[in-house]
Amino acid sequence: MTGASITLDDTATEGLAYYVDRATHPGQLMGSIAAYLLSSTQRRFEREEGPDGQKWKPLSKRTANRQIRRGHKRGTANILRVSTRLYRSLVTQSDATSAEVGTNVAYAAVHQFGGKIQIYGRSQRATLKKIRGSNRSRFVKTGTKGGTVRNVTIGEHVITMPARPYLGFSDEDRKMILQLGEDYLLQEGAP
Repeated sequence: MTGASITLDDTATEGLAYYVDRATHPGQLMGSIAAYLLSSTQRRFEREEGPDGQKWKPLSKRTANRQIRRGHKRGTANILRVSTRLYRSLVTQSDATSAEVGTNVAYAAVHQFGGKIQIYGRSQRATLKKIRGSNRSRFVKTGTKGGTVRNVTIGEHVITMPARPYLGFSDEDRKMILQLGEDYLLQEGAP
């Protein structure tokens, strides 16, 4: 998987290794762990919080006021879930020794870790229409009655994206992974 990657390398590793070594079919155990991690990651999207329990930074006022459909503003709800592309792209992969959750969406890493996005200056043609009772204009679709086509230059600028981590392991996840290992061995009847 490309994009963001987090590796479990902490206190749960020894306990998990114990269960994997004793499992008859460790691939089944890892499949169960991958499924649990996927649902845990999806719950983070719904709660809008990172693995450490910290709430994600709220959307900027400008982003919240952006139109998403005719007559509907984006609002502050559903951070990272307006189109649900990132949420729907989450997948699992497991084998006898590993369980992974990830995504191949190109912009996944900037949401996970934060960063700066360089927007280069550009010129383009745009259709503008005067707002009634005002000296201002607004963008409209090409061909709109009363619209005027103009050349518009958008300057170079940088967008700063705050980190909104969704991949990772909470303390609850570590406990549940070990519990899954224990339950698996009990089900198998292993010592």
